[in-house]
Amino acid sequence: MRLTEVPSSPPPPIIDPSDPSFVADPYPAYANVREATPVWHPEGSHLWFLTRYQEVHAGFRDKRLATSFLHRFTPEELHLPPGVPTWRDPRWTEFQAFERWELLNLEPPEHTRMRRLVLEAFTPRATEALRGPTTTRAAELLAAGREVGSVDLVGGYAKAFSLSIICDLIGVAPADRLAILAYSDALLRMYEPDPPEAQQAAANAAAGDFRRYLLDVIAVRRRTPGADLLDALINCRVAGEALTDQQIASTAMVLLMAGHEAVVNATANGIAALAAHPEAWRQLRAGEVHPRDAIEDIVRWDPPLQWFERWVLDDVVYADTTIPRGARVALVLAAANRDPRRYADPDRFDIRRGDSNHLSFGGGIHFCIGAPLARLELETTIRELLRSEVMLEILPGATRKPTFQFRGYDRLEVALHPL
Repeated sequence: MRLTEVPSSPPPPIIDPSDPSFVADPYPAYANVREATPVWHPEGSHLWFLTRYQEVHAGFRDKRLATSFLHRFTPEELHLPPGVPTWRDPRWTEFQAFERWELLNLEPPEHTRMRRLVLEAFTPRATEALRGPTTTRAAELLAAGREVGSVDLVGGYAKAFSLSIICDLIGVAPADRLAILAYSDALLRMYEPDPPEAQQAAANAAAGDFRRYLLDVIAVRRRTPGADLLDALINCRVAGEALTDQQIASTAMVLLMAGHEAVVNATANGIAALAAHPEAWRQLRAGEVHPRDAIEDIVRWDPPLQWFERWVLDDVVYADTTIPRGARVALVLAAANRDPRRYADPDRFDIRRGDSNHLSFGGGIHFCIGAPLARLELETTIRELLRSEVMLEILPGATRKPTFQFRGYDRLEVALHPL
């Protein structure tokens, strides 16, 4: 008798940032979840995952999903489900002091007022004025690499390049920039999913050191004004009132961190992608694709941030699924950017798309303020590499970051040739 073979059940969808193989390449798992269900709520998790373009795009703009609930509710009023963390561990007081006025963690009306003040420094016109200094800095850093035949695109180029630009804009002294980099690297680890306690403690200490450093700088600037973004924040008035030093310090902190970390990761991810796709580099060299257009698929295909979390302030329905008030939603932009419902052949790296409607810069009221500057920095790097590199060659020893949320490289050595 011949037995009929029973087909096995498909594996359950899974997104697991604790799995090194997932962190190394999360995109197959994203596809698995995205195609299995529009709203994924794994058993035992406080997170509800949205992974399709339509839902993530809507989620960024949904006023019922917020970065914080404190502008409307106390934890008790929100009636959080069991096991949902209400805030940072109460031991991490320094981190909480930073987050209290951190721009990405504010909601209207506070967010509206403070964002308006900062936005003037990042308009397309203001950013275009930085093109000359940005080009000069990129050329200087790559020239040093050409002398020895290669450059670590992360430690030897992108960190110094991006950090110097945002520090010049805000007004951080060159002598202090390595300290800023160390503070930022430690502090950002708090945003990884379920970071170890030692990592949280180090992030808390860095937040305190970073904030005190900026408070000292602000005190000096009040006595001896300058002409940069920090002075603009000190001198501005919102509804007739000046910002407090705590508000200014938190705003400067997030601008310094976001102003270099995401661009460093996007630069390494993008150059690695171009090196792995020689036809794309040929198209750039031949002038068939403008670097400005190529940037859009670079940040869509392998974005430097993977998701953003939001609090549910009122019951919401996505794809016929009710997500209750007090839950937390993960807007998985990296999965949505490869949704076949939105993009043809979404796993294909194609710099000819030129589609700027990807979700890598977020959306809604928290859309990335620094997006024009990030695009300028990426464009500048590509232009300067095009001046000498017929082919992009990644040398042995490239290593991915072990982190999930901030996706990039620890090291990416690129061969360089004289002009």
